[in-house]
Amino acid sequence: MLKKILHQTHLWMGLLSSLIVFILGITGCILAFVDEIKPLIYKSHYEVEHSIQQKQQQSFSTLLHAAEQYWGAEKPVSAVEIENNPHRTWHFRAYRQDDHHGIWYWNEKKYYESFFINPYTAQKVYSENAEFEFFRVILFIHWSLLLKNEIGQPIVGTATLFFVILLLTGLYLWWPKNKKARRVRFWFRWKNETGIKRKNYDVHNILGFYSFAVALILGLTGLIWAFSWFDQSVQKVLNKIENKAPATDLLIPIQPPPPDVDTNLSVYDHILKEIKQTYPDAQAYYFYFPQEDKAPLNVYIRYEKNYASIIRQYHAENGHLIKSINFSSKNYGEKMRALNYDIHLGSILGIPGKIIVFLASLISASLPITGFYIWYNRRKKKKKRAVIYNI
Repeated sequence: MLKKILHQTHLWMGLLSSLIVFILGITGCILAFVDEIKPLIYKSHYEVEHSIQQKQQQSFSTLLHAAEQYWGAEKPVSAVEIENNPHRTWHFRAYRQDDHHGIWYWNEKKYYESFFINPYTAQKVYSENAEFEFFRVILFIHWSLLLKNEIGQPIVGTATLFFVILLLTGLYLWWPKNKKARRVRFWFRWKNETGIKRKNYDVHNILGFYSFAVALILGLTGLIWAFSWFDQSVQKVLNKIENKAPATDLLIPIQPPPPDVDTNLSVYDHILKEIKQTYPDAQAYYFYFPQEDKAPLNVYIRYEKNYASIIRQYHAENGHLIKSINFSSKNYGEKMRALNYDIHLGSILGIPGKIIVFLASLISASLPITGFYIWYNRRKKKKKRAVIYNI
């Protein structure tokens, strides 16, 4: 009885989520190596010419002014991404949310633009409407099927939940019950006369088995993003194990800038100089400018492992450090949330981890196809039997 219930659950959840799981698997393959692919494809506007690098970079304020001049007052600069590499351009962004009615991802934004500038000459290298940038579109297909978050996220989350249940029920239904069955279920044992139906069945089950652990991790880490209740539940459980309260967000009282600040530098130049001296081995420094009065300046200090990155908040007017948040200061729940990105993309294990995630995503994308073919053949066989019986 249990096996019959699980079989029907596996069948209908598979049929309902098949298209979305396929889309998530294919886009997941692309996103696994997005950090390696983009610098190659976009080399022309990511890098500056080698001959220019003998010069000194322009000041932060000069480059910021150039971006402000390019967009004008109607589109204030929202952020800048500064790679810790003298060969790279500075990447300015202008972004504003919108409350327009509609169902699509694009309806959430008034504008989202990118401006790449040569840090040595302050000249424009490239600009684009970032809403339609290829990898961003891929990301939001994966994130919400290009629908607005409140619409697309529950759909993606439900399909991901179905996928997790499909993995568990599939393993139970497939697991060999005796030693004889194990001999033929853990690897392909095809002969010349083995038919396409049998081969498809083996591909679905054997590849599904070997990708099970990684695919399950991908599903669970995806659920953390998709459903706040799942995210909060995981954090609560981990925090109870640790028995430590979450880090507080109380701001340190604002003080005047330290006396050793170079008065010839702007606030942003001073902050960049400070974080480069403090974190010289970081991959990049992202500045997120305040969008409201008295809001702080947020600086994201990026490392190769996302969880190792640091967030520092500064007073936007005098450059005083308000607070700094790093991985070690977080409790278990917050650490798990910080690790989620690196686990989901496999980057926590470097390139080998990304390869594993790529292969698991590719297999996950194939499971709905091979599973549908199994169901279609069985349905066709039942219809044929019914016709013969009626005759």
